[in-house]
Order: sequence, then C-alpha cells, then structure tokens
Amino acid sequence: MTLQNTDEVRSHWWPREGWRPGRLVYTWHLTFERAPQLHRLAERYQQALSTIDGHNPVPAQWLHLTVQGVGWVDEVPDERLDQITQAVAVRLGKLAPVVVTFDRPVILGEAIVLAPTPAEPLHEIWGEIRNGIAEVTGEAPTAAEQVRGFRPHVSLTYINTPGPAQPYVEALSGVEAEPVKVDVDRVALIVQNRVLDPEWVYRWNTHAVVPLGAGKDV
Repeated sequence: MTLQNTDEVRSHWWPREGWRPGRLVYTWHLTFERAPQLHRLAERYQQALSTIDGHNPVPAQWLHLTVQGVGWVDEVPDERLDQITQAVAVRLGKLAPVVVTFDRPVILGEAIVLAPTPAEPLHEIWGEIRNGIAEVTGEAPTAAEQVRGFRPHVSLTYINTPGPAQPYVEALSGVEAEPVKVDVDRVALIVQNRVLDPEWVYRWNTHAVVPLGAGKDV
C-alpha cells in the first residue's frame, strides 16, 4: 500500500489506551543506530520544517520503524517473553537480510514519515513476528498500532497541533536530497517509553536483537 499525503494534520499525542506516564511496552522495531545515511536524510528534511511550529522532530538516535507490539511490561511474564523471543528468532533466522530505500517524506495524519521501498520484505518480517507471538500465546497479537494493518514507516516528526498540511508540503517541496539505502539485517525487541512534555518522544532500551538469515544454512 502506497502512503499518500493527507490534507489535514492532527496531534499524535492524544491519550492512547493503556499508556500512562512511566508505563513501558515490549515491541519489535527496526532501529537505525548503524544507518548514518538515514540520520542525515532525516535531519535534512527536519531542517526544512524547522520554521514551522506545531510538531516535534524525532532525534536521530530515536528514529525507528515500529513492526509489532508484544505487550505491556507489567503484563508480560519474563518466561513468556523469552519464549516469544526464541520463537521469533527461529522464524526470522530463515529470512534473508534485505535492503530498503528511503526517499521523499509523506505527510500522514499524525506525523511526517519516510516510507521504505520495497515494503514487501518488511511485511514478511512482520508476518513472521506475528506468527512467532501466536505460536507462544495461542492467538494473533492485537497491538493497537496495527488495527489498520501494517504500514511500515519511519517518523521524522510528530504533529502536535491540528491544521492544514499545506505548510508542511510547501516546506518539503523545496528540499533536494538523494534517496538512501539501508540494510535491514536484524530486528530489535525493545522496552519502549512514551515520554511526553517537555520532550515528546519515544525512548527505549534494547532487550534483544534477532538477526535475519542466521538459520538459513541450518
């Protein structure tokens, strides 16, 4: 599914079900500590948006692509988390690493994002993570971020004020930047915190890293 610019933006920071200050969640992400080329591209577009109020840029160290939530830290026992991690590791070990390209931003309702292409390999990763979770729990995961299906993207900035999208469209249209390629050879299971005022950012610690392709020759 190709992401399309929206005409209106709205705040990302509405009170989401289950979130409360200090509550942590386990979730599978692609993180980009080893992708300075993506950092530079993000910062180039963020710079173009710096004259516009009403949004919160994502610092380079916290750029991420949400794949699949697992559950709240206070609700997932350690033993179950270990079982899920192992089940996912076996499945992802059978998938080959991939290379995706990031190019022009897209203005979604709550964020300005970079969408990777091709998206199909990331959907395969998502599917195997979901299958691994279901293998342990006996049911498909129901994380709220995927109620409309998986739409892989990396958020550059989160909107905090509703209004027309046109100012963002105009600011981004003047940017000349080359697309960048990023290797996807691992997926991280993170412990994520949603930090509100005054930072307005998602922070995390990495609980486990699962490589792609580790079991292909087994």
